[in-house]
Amino acid sequence: MSSWVSCQKIVFNLHKAYQENSFELLNFNFSADQTTDDLLSTAQEISAALPDVIVIMDHKPHPLKLLQLLMPLLKNKKTKILFHIFGDFTLNYQKWGDLAQFLKDFPVEFVVASERQKILIDKLLPQNHESSICPFPVDEEEFTLNDSLRKKQRSDWGLAEDDIAFTFTGRLSRQKRTLTLLRTFVDFLEETNAKNAHLFIYGAPDAVGDLFLGKWEIEGEYFRRLNRFYKSLPENFQSRIHFMGSVPNSELRPVYQGTDYLVNLSVHNDEDFGMSVAEAQCSGLPAIITDWGGLAGFEHQELPSATKFIPVKIGKRSKQIDYQSVVKAFADAYLEGHISHRSEISRIALAKFGIKACGQIIGEIMNREFQEFSQFSELFDDVIVAEKVGPQPYITEAKNTNKLYRELYSSYVRNN
Repeated sequence: MSSWVSCQKIVFNLHKAYQENSFELLNFNFSADQTTDDLLSTAQEISAALPDVIVIMDHKPHPLKLLQLLMPLLKNKKTKILFHIFGDFTLNYQKWGDLAQFLKDFPVEFVVASERQKILIDKLLPQNHESSICPFPVDEEEFTLNDSLRKKQRSDWGLAEDDIAFTFTGRLSRQKRTLTLLRTFVDFLEETNAKNAHLFIYGAPDAVGDLFLGKWEIEGEYFRRLNRFYKSLPENFQSRIHFMGSVPNSELRPVYQGTDYLVNLSVHNDEDFGMSVAEAQCSGLPAIITDWGGLAGFEHQELPSATKFIPVKIGKRSKQIDYQSVVKAFADAYLEGHISHRSEISRIALAKFGIKACGQIIGEIMNREFQEFSQFSELFDDVIVAEKVGPQPYITEAKNTNKLYRELYSSYVRNN
């Protein structure tokens, strides 16, 4: 099972979405703990079932070892292979490259979770091969509008009726720009003199840094920076920032109900979707988010006020968030106050991200013709070569972003 809680939820909900269709589903578990003999036995069982389609719906462990044993057993080269691609595709180029020879001439479909992720993945696929989009599903029975939960949560927080609550849920890390979140919130408080605005932060710190761009951190380093900044604030500002720690996903349901705006400033290289944003919007929550990667998929033409986007660009050394746009977004949201059209946000989000909606998309994908796989693109090969040359394929000796990084991750910014 993935160590990422959001990914565990994604796989569980994906399986529910498949069950929305009339497919005969045979489920096989693939674990990193299985021996080669165990994997061979699983491969033989799958082959004996004569499947029409083989679906890989999890990202961990990588399917290379299983498919190395399975593909030679599939005498019928018409068996379709479908991969649900997660953000860590770009961390496993070597394994996908090794897998390519086993996929050759089979009909293969790559399914991504967002529009910007599709742009990135399509750069890595064969020239005549395009990925399909199916969002990661949200359970509509779990995340939907609930006024009674809202009242209770705000009471638990000790908020008055006219208080405005902003909430972040996720890892406290450089990738998620949590320190920028704190700084911009404080600047907003100073500029507007807002006395009834609160920021609730749910999540645990990590030490991931930004490895793609050569930024490493020791355990606890990032949280110490957050804590130093927080402790430097006057008491009246500290009282408006609440570190709530990490809670189970199920406990976020009332949190989203009690909140007025979700805020997510992530510029994570693997930001393929944004499960917390999807669950929040399905709960009727408007969002302030970066215009980066999969987060851009939360734009709704029929209700543009559901999302306030923060511009992002790829700078000389890192991804750059338009700082003043964040401060302005806080101020604009504060002036707008409690959003009256939460039910409309929930309806639109569920129609796009709910299990039933995703089940319909899956049914359409499964019934279409898959393209035969040949090999990955020249750009894919360029990354493989760069990774073999050195441990930092995306930065120059001066630690600037290089052409390879910009070519790949221009996919994640607007007007790419």
